[in-house]
Amino acid sequence: MSAPSQFTINPNEEFPNLSNSPILEAVIHWDTDSSKILEQMSLKEELTKRLPDYPIIQPQYGVQFEIGAFDGMSQIPQNTQWNGFRLENNSGDYVAQFTLTGITFSRIKSYENWESFKTEALRFWHIFVEIAEPKMIRRLGVRFINRIPLKQDESISTYLTSESHKPSGLELSPKSFFYQDTYEVVGYPYQINWVRTIQTEQTEQTEQTEQTELGDGQALILDIDVFLTEIANDQENLNQKLAEMRWLKNRIFFNNITDTALNNFGG
Repeated sequence: MSAPSQFTINPNEEFPNLSNSPILEAVIHWDTDSSKILEQMSLKEELTKRLPDYPIIQPQYGVQFEIGAFDGMSQIPQNTQWNGFRLENNSGDYVAQFTLTGITFSRIKSYENWESFKTEALRFWHIFVEIAEPKMIRRLGVRFINRIPLKQDESISTYLTSESHKPSGLELSPKSFFYQDTYEVVGYPYQINWVRTIQTEQTEQTEQTEQTELGDGQALILDIDVFLTEIANDQENLNQKLAEMRWLKNRIFFNNITDTALNNFGG
């Protein structure tokens, strides 16, 4: 088996601007640990003071489990524990989860551009750093979820340059599928999770992203998550990493959609 070919990441490369972008949700996520004890009431007061443009602040809770006493395998829910806040701006297009273990920042309506999205996400991260004083970032991720509505009996090849596998000897196209690939980027510290799936009428009521429903009707979902682990909390280093991760996301997306799709998206 031959070794993967190497390439050079070029964060300055320009990609098409899409006036009708299929982006359903854009996410930047920092997973870390607070080196300080964060208390619910004092943290809420601090966030209210620092983020007056995010008036909706709701507590978040997680469920703690313990291993079953008899079989040693089953998990038994014990109690719910406060683990941070969910914040939302007035227009509802930005949503942030400010938790005891980091920040998840999402744009869930009318994605505009990378710079404004990244700048707002970094604002939350800097506030987290000032309040929680994390020592190391365990995981940094840039994730974009795209939803492309499908007309009845429309082929996936209308939008993707490579279709899902077909059974040998039969000219059949799948009614539904779920593919998830994970890649290591040779020469760089990044990994990529790339999911292609069909959102069917049967699953549309149950499948959700972290922040928003996938929507109504049958659709092609393209979910690209670029991430790395164990990164120092250094501003210059962070900006470079985010730029490179965005380039990887764009290269996967634009190299795997068809010209027809690009035209439909206003490229």
